[in-house]
Amino acid sequence: MIASTVLFTAALAGFSVASPINVARDLKAYKTDVTIHESCNTTQRRMLEKALSDTWEVATFAQEYVYTNGPEDPVFQKYFGTEKGAYSTVLGVWESFLTSNKEGVLLRCDNIDGNCGQVGWRGHWRGDNATLETVICDASYTDRFYNEYFCMNGYTVAGSPLGTHWSIDLIHRMFHVPTVTNELVGHYSEDYASALELAEHNSTYSPMDSDALQAFAALAKGGDSCIGTAPEADHSHDTATSTSAAAASSSTAASASPAATSATAAAAAAPAASSDANAGKDCHTHANGGKCIL
Repeated sequence: MIASTVLFTAALAGFSVASPINVARDLKAYKTDVTIHESCNTTQRRMLEKALSDTWEVATFAQEYVYTNGPEDPVFQKYFGTEKGAYSTVLGVWESFLTSNKEGVLLRCDNIDGNCGQVGWRGHWRGDNATLETVICDASYTDRFYNEYFCMNGYTVAGSPLGTHWSIDLIHRMFHVPTVTNELVGHYSEDYASALELAEHNSTYSPMDSDALQAFAALAKGGDSCIGTAPEADHSHDTATSTSAAAASSSTAASASPAATSATAAAAAAPAASSDANAGKDCHTHANGGKCIL
């Protein structure tokens, strides 16, 4: 009996030694904060730190509003429509925005591409020059407001430029950085009014529409008192948009479709998204808080 026990114990020990060792895979370097480049002076750094803090505050509340109030909420449906997938998509956008790995994501102040010298430019995503980097031009430091100024000085969500406040402007700029939302978010509307039209008539794309997400975040933060009245949607570019839809449906449009297996059918009905791939070196500046400057 004793001999059997000894043999069993020895066999078990041999089995344990021969078994593979369970070691977790290594993780990449990970950070959720955006880095401020050394080209930013003390004042610029202080202002950008406050701006980034405001940005996380607004994005966090926007996500909280969605998962608390749910997809039946009238404000949610106003911006994102009533399709089943909208709720999970919008939640996922904000989750990705807040928790995605921002290692290497950079705000810089040195006008490295020379674009800040153009009239009205307040900043730009560097595009193919450096996909993780965004330049903040000097005009931003005099023209933008912090969260405390929501609904002041005549500001309305519907009637004022979406980038009036630092937080909404940086939400927009971070949407263009590929690693932040895996290029899901694109420009499927041209302004506030057309974002509302999209949610009503073609809401498949509203949950990943940059303007809709920005406006929703601004309204969630500012509250009903500063919604304002939206101007009528501008349809003057409809013909040009239709003829260029095929060219515009590049990397951003393709990745934004929730049903990649039916991309051909979806492209026919999809509004043309502004493509980050076609944007090149200095598109998506949105210097006036509005449309992309190509």
